[in-house]
Amino acid sequence: MVLRYVCGGMAAIALTCGVMTVRPAYAQLRDGGLLPPEHHGMVTAVGCFLRTEDGKKYILANPTPGPVNSVPEATCSAAAGDNALDLNDAADRGMNDSLIGHWVEIYGDLEKETSTNPDNLRELEVKSFRVLPVVPPRRAEAPAPEPQPIAQSFEPASAPAPEPVATSGQAPTPLPKTAGYGPTGALIGLFALAGSLLLRSFRVAA
Repeated sequence: MVLRYVCGGMAAIALTCGVMTVRPAYAQLRDGGLLPPEHHGMVTAVGCFLRTEDGKKYILANPTPGPVNSVPEATCSAAAGDNALDLNDAADRGMNDSLIGHWVEIYGDLEKETSTNPDNLRELEVKSFRVLPVVPPRRAEAPAPEPQPIAQSFEPASAPAPEPVATSGQAPTPLPKTAGYGPTGALIGLFALAGSLLLRSFRVAA
């Protein structure tokens, strides 16, 4: 019986230690992991500027380490139980209700977390802030269609047209007509007759 009570007591102590170990870890997650809970220091945090449900305080919902250049959308929101930081001196630094629901970047002193209650938000003392510029994401452009090959038709090259010859505008002079074959035949007959006479004279002399 005594052993049973001892075992039950040890189990209760182990369960209590386990709860105490888990609760600070969960509380650290509520600040987005900006700094370990046992440390404090200057940080740059980006998140959604909102009021608490009771409207008494400003908070930075869904905080993440900064700085960042821009955000894709101007407005933001958060659900109950999301990570958040309590903002101190926000109004003194010029933050007001006109910024509610917008992405902001805050530079400030993140206080050490001493509470193990995950419902208690870690406090960030605001030193300066800026509203983040909005740069919508570019739409993916459709690739340009590939150019289609152009069908080419080959035609035989035509012969160049003859160039016109420059003239004086007058009809060409007709060439003189050459002599016919009659005089040539008479000359051949004359030589033949002279040859026959010469040959006959040689025979008479012999």
